[in-house]
Amino acid sequence: MVKDTDIHDISPSQWPELKAGLVGTVVEVKILCAHTFGVGVELTAHGAYGHVNPHNISDGHVTLEEVSKCIGELRKALVLGVIPGRQPTLTLRPSEIPAD
Repeated sequence: MVKDTDIHDISPSQWPELKAGLVGTVVEVKILCAHTFGVGVELTAHGAYGHVNPHNISDGHVTLEEVSKCIGELRKALVLGVIPGRQPTLTLRPSEIPAD
């Protein structure tokens, strides 16, 4: 992530792309933003941005207000999909993240 730059201000062409081989891998992410359509994250070791769909945020019910309080936190996430030219999709659901 470019220091002091909002992900929403960066052109998607400037986002680093991930390799398809990362699908199924557990990565560390930093929660950057929360919206009704999901959560934006930075994959800290890869400098890439990803997206977590609402149903993949938690094992239980969670509100936008609750997720907004998590902005800046580091979490473990599972990479679900990598499509060239798009943000990778991830899950934060503990039940879907394999134990170390």
